[in-house]
Amino acid sequence: MVEVPTAVAPARDRILEAAERVVADVGAARLTLDVVAHSAGVSKGGLLYHFPSKESLLSALAQRYVDSMEHCIEAAKSDLGESVRSRDLKACIVGILGRDPRSKAMGAALFATAANDVSLLEVIRECIAKCTNDLAANTDWKFARAAVVALAVDGLMMRESLRISAFTDEQRDQVVHELMLLADEAHAMRNDKSTQQ
Repeated sequence: MVEVPTAVAPARDRILEAAERVVADVGAARLTLDVVAHSAGVSKGGLLYHFPSKESLLSALAQRYVDSMEHCIEAAKSDLGESVRSRDLKACIVGILGRDPRSKAMGAALFATAANDVSLLEVIRECIAKCTNDLAANTDWKFARAAVVALAVDGLMMRESLRISAFTDEQRDQVVHELMLLADEAHAMRNDKSTQQ
């Protein structure tokens, strides 16, 4: 059963958090405005004040997903520091695959959005296009190797969001460690290629 929150937060945030919980707890197919309103501890009218339709709620969830991922990546960049080789790529690994418990709920919210209307994923498509352009424009690493790392990060995140990953914690840690090594290799390969020219 979906829990009703006890902490007081702005209604809009409580509604979005409740929608994430609903999807994580009972699945995207059971996401209804009534269930979300109950979980958020607001009336359906209160929910409709902030989100006049299910589509507007799902669109806000997609934007929240993008904002959360960007925040996690920026925090990881700060934690890694300026001097770390392949810092931006490593920040994507750490930021997206970190142990933040919200990341699974956010991934579930992404699937809820996609299940209802793929056009609502435009904000995510734009974010992915920007990340791809950033990978291609960065002269600090070899694009193809960096893209493989990014795809692996996305794949692991998706598996975990769908709750189909069979990795033990130890195996997952090994995979993340290997991705960090691949990020270094992408940087080294680009630098080796530059010195040969």
